[in-house]
This record gives sequence, C-alpha cells and structure tokens, in this order.
Amino acid sequence: MPKEIFEIIMNLISNAVIIFSIIFVYVILRFEKNKISKNIISGIILGGMVILLMHDPWVLREGVFFDARTVMLSIIGLFFGLVPTLIAAVIAIGYRLTIAGGGVLPGILTIVLSGGFGVFWHNIRKKLPKMNLYLEYLFFGFIVSVLTILAFLTMPYPQSVEILRITYVPFLIVFPIATMLVSVVIHFQKEKIEQEKILAEQKAVLQSSIDSTAKMEFFAVDKNYNYIAINDFHCSQMRTFYVTDVNIGENYLNYIDDEEMRLRIKECIDKAFAGEIVNMIFEVEVNKGKYLEEHYTPIKNSSEEIFGVAIRSIDITERYENEQKILKLSYYDALTNLYNRRSYEENIIEFSKEKYYPLSVIFADINGLKITNDAFGHDAGDELLKFVAEKLVKNFGFNQYISRIGGDEFAVLLPNTSYAEAQKMLAVIEAKFEKLTIYGMNISISFGLATKKCDRDIDLVIKEAENMMYTNKLIKMKDHRAKIVAKFKQMVADKMPYKKDNLGKVTEIALKMGKKLKLRGSEIKMLKIASELYDIGKVAIDEKILNKKGKLTEKEWTLIKKHPEIGYRIIVTIPDYAAIAEDILYHHERFDGFGYPRGLKGDEIPFRARIIAIASSYEAMTSERPYKKKMSHAEAVEEIKRCSKTQFDPKLVKVFLDVFAKNDTNNK
Repeated sequence: MPKEIFEIIMNLISNAVIIFSIIFVYVILRFEKNKISKNIISGIILGGMVILLMHDPWVLREGVFFDARTVMLSIIGLFFGLVPTLIAAVIAIGYRLTIAGGGVLPGILTIVLSGGFGVFWHNIRKKLPKMNLYLEYLFFGFIVSVLTILAFLTMPYPQSVEILRITYVPFLIVFPIATMLVSVVIHFQKEKIEQEKILAEQKAVLQSSIDSTAKMEFFAVDKNYNYIAINDFHCSQMRTFYVTDVNIGENYLNYIDDEEMRLRIKECIDKAFAGEIVNMIFEVEVNKGKYLEEHYTPIKNSSEEIFGVAIRSIDITERYENEQKILKLSYYDALTNLYNRRSYEENIIEFSKEKYYPLSVIFADINGLKITNDAFGHDAGDELLKFVAEKLVKNFGFNQYISRIGGDEFAVLLPNTSYAEAQKMLAVIEAKFEKLTIYGMNISISFGLATKKCDRDIDLVIKEAENMMYTNKLIKMKDHRAKIVAKFKQMVADKMPYKKDNLGKVTEIALKMGKKLKLRGSEIKMLKIASELYDIGKVAIDEKILNKKGKLTEKEWTLIKKHPEIGYRIIVTIPDYAAIAEDILYHHERFDGFGYPRGLKGDEIPFRARIIAIASSYEAMTSERPYKKKMSHAEAVEEIKRCSKTQFDPKLVKVFLDVFAKNDTNNK
C-alpha cells in the first residue's frame, strides 16, 4: 500500500507541473482583446493540457486509470468560465473515448462533473458569503473530489470499492490541497492583472486629463530632476522656447539655460522633495511682462515616501494684469491716478508711528468745481481735477503721499516734515496755482495745514488741517465766485462780438421799466443783476453756433435752448445771486405757455424774467446779428406790440411803450 500511494503521489507531482502551467496560460491570454477568440484559444490550449495530464496516468487496471484532470478542469471552470471549459471538456472526453476501456463512463463523468462544478462556482462565488480565500478554494477542491469519488461508484461492485480504497487519500487530501494552491496563485495573479489593468486605465485617464489642459503645463520629475511624466502642452512649450523635444527619463534642468531661472526651479523642486507644497506667482526671468503661476507638489507612494514632484505651470499674464488693475482701483483714484480715500486712511494709520514724526498733513479743496461742471460739463470738471492732481504731484513730488479723498478734496501726507518745512512748500504751490488757468478761468485752491508731533493725537491734527482749509475756503470763495461770474460775462461777450455796441442795453431798458413800475431799491438791484447775467449760460455754447450765419440745425437749436438751464446752474450755487437764478432760467418762457425750458405761462413766469424777455428781445431786434439785419426802433416796437399777450406780458408791454414812445431808448 505505501508503494502504491508513493507512485500516486509521484504521478501527481508530475501532473502538478502541467496544472500549474494554467497560470501561465491565464497570464498570456490577458493580452488577447477579442473575447470570442480568447475563449476559443484558451479552451483549445487548456484542452490540450488536459490531454497531457491524461497521457501520463496512474493505471489501476486495464481501461481504468487515474490522473489529475478533475483538478485541472475544475480550475478551468472556476477561472476561465463556460466556453473555454466546454471546449476543454469536449477535447478531454474525445481523448478519453479514444482510449476506451472499462472506466470510460466514470472518466467522462469526472470530466463533466469537475468542469461543470467549476463553472457553477465561477458564477455563484460573488453571491456566497465572504470567507477566507484559502478555505474557500480548499472547500471547493474537496467538493470536486467528492463528486469524482461519486463518479467512480458507477463502476461495478466490488471493483468500485477497490478503486476507492486505493485513491481516497489523493482524492480527499492531495487533490483539494493542490486545487487550493493552484487556485490561490491564479487568484492573486488575476488580481494583479486586474490591478495592472486598472492602473493602466487610470494612467491613460490621467495622461488624457493632463494632456487636455491646453493652457497648463504639467510634468513630474524624480529626485535626479528626470522626467517621469509630461503632458503635450509642456512638450509644445519646450519646443517653442527651447527648440527641443523632451522625453521621459531626461533631465529637465539641463534644458534651462538661464542660471537664475534654473536655480529658482531647482530650489522649488528640492523644497517639494522635503515635503513642502510650493505655490508661487512670478515674472518669467527670460520673458519680462509674462507671469506664471507654478505649483510644486510631492508625489508619495503607498509607504508615504516621496518619489517625485508634480509641477503645474499656468500662464496667468492676462489674469495677473487684470488683478493688478483691480488692486490699483482698490487703492488708487481712477480719474487722477492718485491714492484714494482707502489708501489715505491706511497711510494715516501707518504714519501715526513715531518714526514718521513730525508728520505734516495738508488738505486742499478746489474752489468752484461745481461751477465748472455746470458751465462746461463734467468732462471739463474732470479735466480740472486731473490738472490740479498733476500740479500737486509735480510740486510735492512722487515720493509724497497725495490722495484724492473726496469729489474736490485732496490730502497730502508729509512724513518727517516739520510745520515750517510744510509751510514753505505750501507757499510755493499756492503762488503757482494763482497763476494757473483752465478754460480761461483762474484756478483757486483752499489749503489747510497741521503737523503731528509725539504728543498730538492724529485725529486732532486732521481736524485742525480741515478747519483751516474750510476757513480759507470761506474767505476765498466769495471773491472767487465774483471773479468767475465776471469772467463768464466777459467770455460770453467775447463769443458774440456783434453785441459789443449794445453792451448794457438790456440792463438799461430793464431798469427804466423797473423805475416806471416804481420798484423798490432792492428790487431794482436784483433786476439789474438779472439783466446783466441772463445770457451767462451761453458761456458753455460753442461760439461757432452762436455766430452761425445760416439757419441752425435741430441739434444746434437744441444746444442753444440749454443756455437758460446752464445759466441757472451756475448762478444758483452763488449765495449772493441765488435769488435771481429763476429769472435766468425762465427768461425765454412765453406768456402764452409756448416758451422754454418749462412751458410756463402768464404769472407763472417770474416777474423779472418777463421784463428781461421784453428788454432782451428789443435789444436782439435792434442789433446786428450774423443771421439777420437789425430792425429800426419803430419796427422793433411794432413787433413787441404784435407779440403782446402771446410772447410778452401785455401789462409790461404797455410799460415798455410808455417808456420808449420815441425813437430813443435814452429818453426818460
């Protein structure tokens, strides 16, 4: 008996070599992509291997032999599935039939049962409760062996009992162990193949992802700075800037010609290998004006060891420039390019430190900015602001901190500057501003100065400088406004030279009518001012339109009709003249309500405006104009009579006629 068992074991060892070759078949066939051809090829190869097993059996008696086909077929069914197992089983059955003998039926049954059970287990194992891998395959092999023993029972008695007596040891012990060992090896190999497939797919997805970043360079290097990954965009950039193709395994730093750039990149890579994530934005050393954002990230393996550094590089020039613009808008005034109020407040906090003492603070306010806006439009006002800002910078210097802190207010911070030094600087710039003009007007600035020393609170210093500025503004503003009005009157007269011969005629007529109406002295004074300034709004009208000889276009006429409103906005801001602002606004209204700008009628029109309407119309009719000849006194009087009750107040027309019955506007 021991000798027989020994022979069985030796035969099994011989068969084991063939059985273990299933592993190599499984590995080799993973490269076959077509599933049908893969199943057919594997079935034929495996069937051939079963024949090899059956070709060297342990012969129990003639026609009855024993081999490890059940181990092999069950494993084929378990790992290869139905089609390869079916092909291998058919080949094995065919071979067994050619041998014939008394054991044909049990031999075919062992082939069918072992292969069939392998396929069955292949299909249900995912539904089974999870168990230890070794125990599962040992249990699987044991069941296959039990099925094989049952197949042998189909032989006649006592022959079947004799065969079982001889083969039960290898069937119930050796075969299950052999099945377990081969199955475990194939299982791990299968997992390895699947992992490799997943890794390959992930690598393909990753490479596809990094290649799809058309505007981002991505590459990775090892500790020797050699490439271990590259995307297409990095390759194209290297071809563009270095006229070279880069490949995996080549040293990246060898391509960088600029020493400063190479040292920077090397330092960042080294920091990443030390475990640091490096993010930076910089201007490219060899391409000024181009900005890159780079990220250096350590790459770790499953043991948390750093084996590489991933580098992402993005051209952010456009984004960087936009961010700088936004940042500039945050701290700079968009109109004047000076610091804005936010910067001023932050600078105040910074300069409140002792190392900046003495800190002198100067406030400046433009006198008459609103009048400039009203007369010439906001573009002119903006030009005035920019002009003043430019002169402040030119006189105080770029190294000083000049801010626009309000609509027409500026602040100058002078660190380490005494009150006396700041006063000298201020005297110089005040003298210069007195000589400057814009749009024919003198520029007037009100200044205030205060200085912070160690023992002074900065808020009190600011308040002192502001109060000084406002005091100066009150003193200057009245005189400045009077000068502006006088200047505007002169500018209007200069724009319309045809009126020089009749300067003061409207005022003369208006005052005579006022006296006839027995107006009080204060009312006469207001009428005089209104009649002198009624056309002041024409300062903003182009003299080409005012002096045009032909008929005005609709657009030109629309512009002309704006002069009452412009005049109103100029005058209403001047306290001394505010009471006559509406007289200027409504002097082109008609008694019948068809005038402009509001279409007032009758007594809705201010009394002085109704007087000025008659006086200015008479002056216009009896003066030379580019677009018409002047009328005689009689013709003008008749026209005023005709327009009584429509254009003019009939009561005031009667007063006018009483005063100017003769052809002499000087009569009393």
